[in-house]
Amino acid sequence: MLKIFTYRLLLVASLFLLSTSTQVLATEKVLDVNSAIEVSEKININQAGAKELAAIKGIGTKKAQAIIEYRETNGDFVSVEELVKVKGIGKGTLKKIAPFISL
Repeated sequence: MLKIFTYRLLLVASLFLLSTSTQVLATEKVLDVNSAIEVSEKININQAGAKELAAIKGIGTKKAQAIIEYRETNGDFVSVEELVKVKGIGKGTLKKIAPFISL
Protein backbone atom coordinates (compact mmCIF):
# COMPACT_ATOMS: atom_id res chain seq x y z
CA MET A 1 0.00 0.00 0.00
CA LEU A 2 2.84 2.37 0.85
CA LYS A 3 4.54 1.56 -2.47
CA ILE A 4 1.41 2.52 -4.42
CA PHE A 5 1.05 5.78 -2.48
CA THR A 6 4.72 6.64 -3.05
CA TYR A 7 4.45 5.80 -6.75
CA ARG A 8 1.38 8.02 -7.17
CA LEU A 9 2.99 10.84 -5.24
CA LEU A 10 6.08 10.69 -7.47
CA LEU A 11 3.88 10.61 -10.56
CA VAL A 12 1.94 13.71 -9.48
CA ALA A 13 5.14 15.54 -8.57
CA SER A 14 6.70 14.66 -11.94
CA LEU A 15 3.66 15.89 -13.84
CA PHE A 16 3.67 19.12 -11.86
CA LEU A 17 7.35 19.74 -12.60
CA LEU A 18 6.85 18.94 -16.27
CA SER A 19 3.99 21.43 -16.61
CA THR A 20 5.99 24.11 -14.78
CA SER A 21 9.05 23.70 -17.00
CA THR A 22 6.87 23.93 -20.12
CA GLN A 23 5.46 27.24 -18.88
CA VAL A 24 8.97 28.58 -18.26
CA LEU A 25 10.09 27.65 -21.77
CA ALA A 26 6.98 29.28 -23.25
CA THR A 27 7.65 32.46 -21.27
CA GLU A 28 11.27 32.59 -22.51
CA LYS A 29 10.09 32.32 -26.12
CA VAL A 30 7.61 35.17 -25.61
CA LEU A 31 10.38 37.33 -24.16
CA ASP A 32 12.60 36.61 -27.19
CA VAL A 33 9.78 37.63 -29.55
CA ASN A 34 9.17 40.83 -27.56
CA SER A 35 12.86 41.73 -27.77
CA ALA A 36 12.83 41.20 -31.53
CA ILE A 37 9.73 43.38 -31.85
CA GLU A 38 11.39 46.18 -29.89
CA VAL A 39 14.35 46.17 -32.27
CA SER A 40 12.30 45.82 -35.46
CA GLU A 41 12.35 49.61 -35.85
CA LYS A 42 15.64 51.49 -35.99
CA ILE A 43 16.70 53.00 -32.70
CA ASN A 44 17.95 56.57 -32.66
CA ILE A 45 21.25 56.45 -30.78
CA ASN A 46 21.00 60.16 -29.95
CA GLN A 47 17.64 59.78 -28.19
CA ALA A 48 17.43 56.19 -26.94
CA GLY A 49 17.70 55.32 -23.29
CA ALA A 50 19.67 52.44 -21.83
CA LYS A 51 16.74 50.02 -22.04
CA GLU A 52 16.19 50.62 -25.76
CA LEU A 53 19.89 50.39 -26.55
CA ALA A 54 20.31 47.20 -24.51
CA ALA A 55 17.48 45.60 -26.53
CA ILE A 56 19.76 45.60 -29.59
CA LYS A 57 21.47 42.24 -30.02
CA GLY A 58 25.17 42.78 -29.34
CA ILE A 59 24.63 45.69 -26.94
CA GLY A 60 24.21 44.77 -23.31
CA THR A 61 23.52 47.01 -20.37
CA LYS A 62 27.19 48.01 -19.96
CA LYS A 63 27.62 49.05 -23.60
CA ALA A 64 24.27 50.83 -23.54
CA GLN A 65 25.39 52.83 -20.52
CA ALA A 66 28.74 53.56 -22.20
CA ILE A 67 26.90 54.91 -25.26
CA ILE A 68 24.82 57.21 -23.09
CA GLU A 69 27.86 58.42 -21.13
CA TYR A 70 29.74 59.13 -24.37
CA ARG A 71 26.72 61.02 -25.73
CA GLU A 72 26.38 63.09 -22.54
CA THR A 73 30.10 63.93 -22.52
CA ASN A 74 30.61 64.61 -26.25
CA GLY A 75 27.16 65.63 -27.46
CA ASP A 76 25.03 63.89 -30.06
CA PHE A 77 26.60 61.44 -32.46
CA VAL A 78 27.23 63.01 -35.88
CA SER A 79 27.54 59.64 -37.59
CA VAL A 80 26.79 56.04 -36.76
CA GLU A 81 30.47 55.25 -37.29
CA GLU A 82 31.32 57.47 -34.30
CA LEU A 83 30.09 54.61 -32.09
CA VAL A 84 33.51 52.94 -32.43
CA LYS A 85 34.82 55.66 -30.11
CA VAL A 86 32.65 54.22 -27.33
CA LYS A 87 34.47 51.80 -25.03
CA GLY A 88 33.54 48.22 -25.88
CA ILE A 89 32.26 48.90 -29.38
CA GLY A 90 34.55 48.00 -32.25
CA LYS A 91 34.08 47.76 -35.99
CA GLY A 92 32.68 44.23 -35.69
CA THR A 93 30.01 45.24 -33.21
CA LEU A 94 29.16 48.30 -35.28
CA LYS A 95 28.70 46.14 -38.37
CA LYS A 96 26.31 43.83 -36.47
CA ILE A 97 24.19 46.59 -34.98
CA ALA A 98 24.19 49.03 -37.92
CA PRO A 99 20.90 47.72 -39.40
CA PHE A 100 19.13 48.46 -36.11
CA ILE A 101 20.35 52.00 -35.37
CA SER A 102 19.94 55.49 -36.78
CA LEU A 103 20.69 59.12 -35.90
